[in-house]
Amino acid sequence: MILWLFLVLSSPVSSTTADADISVEICNVCSCVSVENVLYVNCEKVAVYRPNQLKPPWSNFYHLNFQNNLLIILYPNSFLNFTHAVSLQLGNNKLQNIEGGAFMGLSALKQLHLNNNELKILRADTFLGIENLEYLQADYNLIKFIERGAFNKLHKLKVLILNDNLISFLPDNIFRFASLTHLDIRGNRIQKLPYIGVLEHIGRIVELQLEDNPWNCTCDLLPLKAWLENMPYNIYIGEAICETPSDLYGRLLKETNKQELCSMGTGSDFDVRILPPSQLEPGYSTPNGHTTQTSVHRLVTKAPKTTNPSKISGIVAGKALSSRNLSQIVSYQTRVPPLTPCPLPCVCKTHPSDLGLSVNCQERNIESMAELVPKPLNAKKLHVNGNYIKDVDTTDFAEFEGLDLLHLGSNRISVIKGDVFRNLTNLRRLYLNGNQIERLSPEMFAGLHNLQYLYLEYNVIKEILAGTFDLMPNLQLLYLNNNLLRSLPAYIFAGAPLARLNLRNNHFMYLPVSGVLDQLKSLTQIDLEGNPWDCTCDLVALKLWLEKLNDGIVVKELKCETPVQFANIELKSLKNEILCPKLLNKPSALFTSPMPAVIFTTPPGPVRSPPGGPVPLSILILSILVVLILTVFVAFCLLVFVLRRNKKPTIKHEGIGNQECSSMQ
Repeated sequence: MILWLFLVLSSPVSSTTADADISVEICNVCSCVSVENVLYVNCEKVAVYRPNQLKPPWSNFYHLNFQNNLLIILYPNSFLNFTHAVSLQLGNNKLQNIEGGAFMGLSALKQLHLNNNELKILRADTFLGIENLEYLQADYNLIKFIERGAFNKLHKLKVLILNDNLISFLPDNIFRFASLTHLDIRGNRIQKLPYIGVLEHIGRIVELQLEDNPWNCTCDLLPLKAWLENMPYNIYIGEAICETPSDLYGRLLKETNKQELCSMGTGSDFDVRILPPSQLEPGYSTPNGHTTQTSVHRLVTKAPKTTNPSKISGIVAGKALSSRNLSQIVSYQTRVPPLTPCPLPCVCKTHPSDLGLSVNCQERNIESMAELVPKPLNAKKLHVNGNYIKDVDTTDFAEFEGLDLLHLGSNRISVIKGDVFRNLTNLRRLYLNGNQIERLSPEMFAGLHNLQYLYLEYNVIKEILAGTFDLMPNLQLLYLNNNLLRSLPAYIFAGAPLARLNLRNNHFMYLPVSGVLDQLKSLTQIDLEGNPWDCTCDLVALKLWLEKLNDGIVVKELKCETPVQFANIELKSLKNEILCPKLLNKPSALFTSPMPAVIFTTPPGPVRSPPGGPVPLSILILSILVVLILTVFVAFCLLVFVLRRNKKPTIKHEGIGNQECSSMQ
């Protein structure tokens, strides 16, 4: 039975007629529910049949759900019969490949969900047959490459979700024929976004997610910065944070200036779009109640740098925008930001979602959070980085319940009292980098059960108490690089589904696998570089763990510091027997870690030979000799015992005879 199921799931589809004999009504094996004349077909966890073996339902429009079906490959014409499907759920399978023409026949499809699979590439023919698609979700895959023309036929595509993949660049003109209004590329490896070929084709965008990419803040990012500065205020654009070069690490791209990004000059082939003042709207509110222009609007009211007639209103990167695009941009600017109290040393801006404010108190010489008066109403983002704050009290955030982002980086905070963040239940991002924190404890993060990103780099952290991250069940990113850590407690990551972990530039000489690293079940990226690794027996377990990681997990190279003969040599280039000569004399070994004392155990899997290789012949011969000697010795002892046992009754009998003779006398 199991073999039959395997063959059904894995065998390729050569034609649709070949399976006609075993086709069944889809509602006989799946759940079909009608809501307002729209049929919802739920085939989740129905892995016995391939999609093309199921007869479509008799309905004008229906939604298909094929989640959790262990699908690995989609062959051509897999959904040929489902011409009236308007949405297709293929998430949470094991999809590794989608062959060209797999979606042929889905001419009415509006939404396609491919999330949480193992796709590595989107080919030019992947989406053939679904030209009416409006919504495409492909997040949490292993996508590295997107071929040119992958979206060329998707003229109606509005929403594209590609976050948490391995994409390092977007090909030229990839969005040229799409009509994108929402684009999510968070959590990839993108370092730059050029205007020509990429940004110029997303003029209708109303939401752009850029967070958690390793942005390279150099001359290459000037087009993106200028483009961001000229977008209307109510278009939601996620923060682009610089990762390189080192002097701009952790800085928001929008807070850098052109000279910092490109000291050699900005060049003459890129100019910023200039909007006439009549099209501008007030964006900032000040404490006195008067409104001023936002940073975007202040830039666009400057006069053009040249008198070139082509550099006029509605020009970006030397290309003129059509009157249609310009009118669309103006149409976005219809909502006037409400006036609201703003702290005296800060500048406030309405958040695109209209749910609150973005309060910028960066580098205002603030020494205490108490100086932020009057308190802003419905603050969504609070930037207090680059000040002189030393202490954070439990009442400092009493009126900031709606915060989504809190930036306390580059201050002088050394201790965070318990329950300081308890009422920040909506907080998703917390920046505590660049302070003087020495110790982390569970009480510090009480209440942050929705936190996803935690930045603690560039502190002086020496100790992390057990259970520190247990109260953050949604934590995905943790930066602990550039601290003074030497060890981690057992099960420190057990309560957090971390996808990205940065332990770079600490004082780790070794890290235990069992109880620490093996708790990272959702890992996509880990950085262990820049630590003084002691390449001895204690590091063999770590080396084996790194070798078993999936190909999609990003791992920076580890270099040994001690012993001297291995200094500056990559760990992966050293054999286990060289790291630990004891393995040559021990056919099987238990790798233990001194801190904490946890036994390294090999994860379940195929049986493998011991780390030390086959047993040497000399040891085998010696073992056989020892066994033979012990056998002879035991046999001799048994012989002596038997002889003595047989002799004792004779002596006893002779004694009885003597007694009888003496009595007769």
